Amino acid sequence: MRQPEPLNAIDELQLFLDFAVPLCGADIAYKLRHWGHSREQAKAWLRSEAERAGGSLGENGDVLQFSDGRPRSGRAQKRVIRTASELARGVAAAALLAQLEGKSGVEAFGGFYGGTVSPAEAETARVQDGDGDAVGVAARGTCPVRKPAA
Repeated sequence: MRQPEPLNAIDELQLFLDFAVPLCGADIAYKLRHWGHSREQAKAWLRSEAERAGGSLGENGDVLQFSDGRPRSGRAQKRVIRTASELARGVAAAALLAQLEGKSGVEAFGGFYGGTVSPAEAETARVQDGDGDAVGVAARGTCPVRKPAA
């Protein structure tokens, strides 16, 4: 029996983001809750995180897209890990920022990352400031998740 062919780089990236973005989103929401940022401070911080991830992707994106399948070690391995991690964190930050701005989420690399609530609930629940908590709704389970393909 033959082994299945490995996924191409884009499919591997999408699979990685499906798992990493919700985890990063939950981590970011937790940190923002405990830092006690105002809504505007939270938006500014999330925007800077997303921009930093975009810069990292622009500088090192080739290591994610053009892999020859060989195992990496040393600096090359750390560059791939750092770039993928920053990308997932940036997509999660962008999705949380979109939710704070009243949108349902963001599309990135073929997937939609946004809240787990329905669009009807999003209009009222997702954008409210409760007791000065900038990401209170994200803390209640609406951190970024990828919606399944239709």
